[in-house]
Amino acid sequence: MHPSIDILIISFKTSLIYTLKLISIVIPTIFIMNYLINSGILEKISKNILPITKHLNINSLALSSILACLFSPTVGYSILAEGLKSNKISEEEVIATSLANSFPSLLSHTFTFFLPVVIPILGLTGVLFLLIRLGVALIKTVLGMFYLKRLSKNGNIEKDIVVEGYKKKSIKTSLYSTLKFSKRLVLVMYTTMFLVILLSKLGVFQYLNSLIMPVTKTFNLNPNIGLLALTEVINVYGAVVMAGGFLREGILNPKEVLIGLTIGNIITFSSRYVKHSLPLHITLFGPKLGTKIVMINGAITLLLDIFIIGFLILM
Repeated sequence: MHPSIDILIISFKTSLIYTLKLISIVIPTIFIMNYLINSGILEKISKNILPITKHLNINSLALSSILACLFSPTVGYSILAEGLKSNKISEEEVIATSLANSFPSLLSHTFTFFLPVVIPILGLTGVLFLLIRLGVALIKTVLGMFYLKRLSKNGNIEKDIVVEGYKKKSIKTSLYSTLKFSKRLVLVMYTTMFLVILLSKLGVFQYLNSLIMPVTKTFNLNPNIGLLALTEVINVYGAVVMAGGFLREGILNPKEVLIGLTIGNIITFSSRYVKHSLPLHITLFGPKLGTKIVMINGAITLLLDIFIIGFLILM
C-alpha cells in the first residue's frame, strides 16, 4: 500500500477514535450544563447572593445588572440601559458596571464553553486556561467595583433589588439545544483532529513553521503557537480541538498551548468586539457611550492579556 494511503487511513482511524472518546464526555456535559442553566440554577445563585451583596452601598441598578449577568449578560446590560433612560443611573456608573459585569458574565460563559468543551478536551491545561480568563475577568470586576464605590454616593436609590428577565425552559429544550450544538461541534472536532494528525504526519506543519519562524523566533516561541493562534481567529472551537491534538501529539507543551490561545484571544478580540459587543452596546446605549464602553473594556483586556503572555514566556 502506498505510504500516503497508510497515513490517510491512520489519520482517519486515530481522529475517529479520539473524537468518539471526546464526544462521550463532551455531549453529556453540554446537556448537563444546558439543563442547569435552563432550570434557573444561575438565577437562584444570584438571588441567594443578593442578601450579601445588597449592603455594598452601590447603585441598586448596577448591582441588579451584575447579578443578572450570572445567567444572561444581555439581560444584565438591558437593566443598565433601562436605568440610564429613566435617569436612575449615570453614564459613569454604567461604564463602571460594565467592568464589574466581566466576572459574572464569564461565569455564565464557563457553563456553556469552558466546562463542557475546553476542559474535557484540554484537561489540566484547559483548567489553567479557564483560570487565566477568570483572573482577567476578576481584575476587571474589581476595578469596576472600586469605581462604582467612588461614584455611588447613594446606594439605596431603590429599596428593592430585583433580578428579572429569565424564563425557565423544559428539559426538551435543553436536549434540543445540546443536539443542535453537538452537530456543529462534532464536525469541527473530527475535521480539525483529522487535519492535525494528517498534516503532522505529512510534514506540513514543518513547512508552515518555516514561514512563521521569523515572527516567533523574535520571541523565542515554537512556530506552532502561531498556527494555533491563527486557527483561533478562524474558529475558537477548532483552536481548542487543535490545541488538544498538539498536546496529544507532543507538538506543543501545556505552557505553549496557553500562550497560543491567549495570543489568539488578542488577535480575535478586536473583530469579536466589532461583530458582537459593539452592535449590542450601541443599540442599548447609543453610539457614543456604547463605543466608549467597548473600547474601555477591550483596552483593559488587551493590556492584561499582553501581561499574561509576557509572564508565560518568562516562566
